[in-house]
Amino acid sequence: MFRIPWWLPALILGAARLLWPRHAWAAVLTYHLVCLLGLRGPFKWGRVGSAWIPILAAFALLPLILLIPPLASFPRDQVLALLSRWPGGLFTWAIYSFIFNVAIEEAFWRGTLVREKPWPAYVHGAAFGLHHGVAAFLQFGWLWALPSFLLPATVGTFWAGSARRSGGLGIALLTHLWADMTLVLLVVSQLR
Repeated sequence: MFRIPWWLPALILGAARLLWPRHAWAAVLTYHLVCLLGLRGPFKWGRVGSAWIPILAAFALLPLILLIPPLASFPRDQVLALLSRWPGGLFTWAIYSFIFNVAIEEAFWRGTLVREKPWPAYVHGAAFGLHHGVAAFLQFGWLWALPSFLLPATVGTFWAGSARRSGGLGIALLTHLWADMTLVLLVVSQLR
């Protein structure tokens, strides 16, 4: 629809988070709305082929995350406060992440931007990591900002490269779903 610059989602997410500090869900919805406004297709599944094997193995190993012992640095109180204000709590946050977050982010960041911007994959990854770092800084402080930028920037680089190599979003969608499921299970394991 519209040409949304790569930096606008991070700016919108940060501004919405500052405007509605007690309602992170409003910032997330605003961020996703901006991404939706920037979508320009067509979106293809692409070739997945032999990539299915490690992807399916990774999904099979997901329950092992529940065995992670409590982490001393995990922001338990902040996460509990955040989830208590998310409509429906942990369950609806998880469902929203799996269905809407994965599809919208992949369609915008790997579908539209990778197709239209001939940047190296690591630049796409850094652009993707930016809004994660901004959100983590505003929600959890400096301690979580850098890892929240670096991890999405790294996987965003992989996803941008896989979208180009496969000619579609299939690998990125499946592995992004795995990443979001991992995050939800990590949160569950830390809140027990």
